[in-house]
Formats: sequence, structure tokens, C-alpha cells
Amino acid sequence: MSINIGYFISEAAISFKRNWVMTFGGIATIFLSLLLMGSALLINSMVADMTRDIESRINIQIWIHDDATDADIDTLQTELTAHENVATVELVSKEEALARFERMTEGSPEIVEQLAGNPLPRSLEIELVDTQEIDGVLTLIRDSEEFERIGIPGESPDAALSYGGSIVETLLDATNTARFVGALFVGILALVSLIFINNTIRLAIYARRNELSIMRLVGASNGFIRAPFILEGILQAFVGALLAILVLLGVKEFVFPNLQQALAFIDFDFSNALMLQISLTLVGTGVVIGILGAVIAMRRYLKI
Repeated sequence: MSINIGYFISEAAISFKRNWVMTFGGIATIFLSLLLMGSALLINSMVADMTRDIESRINIQIWIHDDATDADIDTLQTELTAHENVATVELVSKEEALARFERMTEGSPEIVEQLAGNPLPRSLEIELVDTQEIDGVLTLIRDSEEFERIGIPGESPDAALSYGGSIVETLLDATNTARFVGALFVGILALVSLIFINNTIRLAIYARRNELSIMRLVGASNGFIRAPFILEGILQAFVGALLAILVLLGVKEFVFPNLQQALAFIDFDFSNALMLQISLTLVGTGVVIGILGAVIAMRRYLKI
């Protein structure tokens, strides 16, 4: 068996040299398609981290008019606390709101000095259990009679409501669009890779047509004749996948640290486990493309 494997590798290497232009084209297209796929996987991981981070910071704020009664506020707070998707409900006083504003603008104290008294309203801050289910809590708030009474008189009740759900929705829409475009490009490049590998194997079959005829006459099995061509397709795909992995590892080492520093408020997960998962995905995908390209070529041009 070891002799046969050595023979198959030798034959595949010879074919590489004979058809180096087509071989290079096959490797290049596989490299580009897998590099794009790996980049899409990394970007998807980054967006997932960003989405989770943004979602963890989403809360609902209800601004309370100064003339609102404590009874209405307490009733609404009790209704919200009883909701299954509400983790906490905190009443923020005017004094605490001003203290927070002072901390936010501590680099520009003149802003606070220009305030006439304390114009900041009280508010209810609602932390959610699951931000994906924010609509249920918003419906409860909008249907509450107390909510209509604590808002600014004469304005829409929603003027007293603030939440960041639209940010995540916009981010998810952009992510889905990016995934679709990325998948489309990957599919196109994978198809081109199949064509290149198919043509490379076809040329290899044509160059060895006399040798293959002799092998048939002496009783070589179909598997023995086909194995070098399948191995050639696998080797092309493996080299392309390896090049794509090396580029992605370079990006991880030299680009992502600067990105993490620039976006220090978000904790990206660029762990070795993630890179290993992406690398195995690229190698597996590349090998499948290589095998398919070889099999298609043999079915069309190698009649055994």
C-alpha cells in the first residue's frame, strides 16, 4: 500500500509540472474563494460579538414628567417588574440623573454650570432578560394607562419612551446582507475553482492517454487509474486552502490587534479555537471542491 501511495503522489506531482499553468489557476481560484469564505467567517464572528455587546447594553428608559404622581409611577413600576422578560426596574431621581450628567461631562464643567437648576427628568430604567423579546415589554408599556399620564402633557406618549432596539435591527439587517453577498461571491469562486480543476484533470488525462491505454491492457483496476487524478485535485485544493489559512493567520496577528485597540469597548473573540475551526472548515471545503472537480473531469473524459 505504501508503494501505491508513493506512486499516486509521484504521478500527481508530474501532472502538476506538466500542466502548471492550469494547476496554478486552480490553486489561485481555490485560494481566493476560500480566503473570501474565511474572511466572511471572521467578519461574522466579529459582528456576532458586536451584536451581543450592543444587546447587553440595551435597556428601556421611560422619561417621567415633573407633574407625574408617585402613585402612577409605582403602579407602572410594579406592572413592569411582574413581566417575565424584565430583569430589573430602577427609578432614577432627578438628583441621580444630574449626577450622571455631571460625570459624563466632567471634562467640560462649564456645561453643567450653565444649567438653570436641574432640568433633567426622573426616569424608569428597565433591564431586559432577553433583548430579542423587547416588543412584549414595549407593548405592555404602551398599553398602560399610567404610562400615558406620566409623559409630557400634550405630546405623544412615545415621546417619553427611549430604547435602542432599532440599532440591533439595523445591524442584523446589514449582517444578513453582507452574508448574502459573501455567500454569492464564494459560490461564484467555488464554481470557477471547479472549472479550473476540471480542466487541469482533463489535460492530465489527455497527456497520459497512451499510458492509460497500456494500464487498461495490463489489467490495472479503475481505482488504480483514477486515484492519481483524484489526488491531484485534492492537492490543488489543499494548497489553496493552506495559502488562505496563512493569510488569515497573518491578518489575525497583525491587523486584528489594532482593530481591538481601536474598538476597545467591544471584546472580540479571536481565539485559537476560532481560528482552528475556520481552518478546518476551509480545508474540508477545499478538499470537497478538489474531489468534485476531479470526479466530474473523470466522468466526462476518462471512460473506464
